[in-house]
Amino acid sequence: MRRDKQEITEKSVIADIIKKAGTARLGINREGAPYVVPMNFGYDEGIFYFHCAGAGLKLELLKADPRVCIELDESSSLQKGGKENPCDWGVDYRSVIASGEAVFLEDGNGKEKALNIIVSQFLDGNIPPLTEAGIRATTVFKVDPDSLTAKGSD
Repeated sequence: MRRDKQEITEKSVIADIIKKAGTARLGINREGAPYVVPMNFGYDEGIFYFHCAGAGLKLELLKADPRVCIELDESSSLQKGGKENPCDWGVDYRSVIASGEAVFLEDGNGKEKALNIIVSQFLDGNIPPLTEAGIRATTVFKVDPDSLTAKGSD
């Protein structure tokens, strides 16, 4: 990381950034060019979980090349710092970048666990029960990152 004083290494702070991020941006390879998709996600014990429909471009691309990059961020406000020149302004932010491979979950119990983790990203407790039909109809994959970095504004 070029600006090492902005690096965040505390696991609890990184987990907080991930918890507060409403959307993950999933970068996928598309014939040598990036393809980025905003997605709902869940995160538990260092693993990201995603769900989607059973067909579409995203799935085709992931099956052809499972390597992905995940970006999450939390930005709050413009910081002018009393300066007139917009080139001297900044933004308060915290972000996480992770990379790894997408692994599809086929087992019903594994999918159910992952879907509950995804739902819990948005609800604190009181998760409604999932139906077997819903679990079967949903494509679920996980990414266990081989690298993860975080940084924030000073």
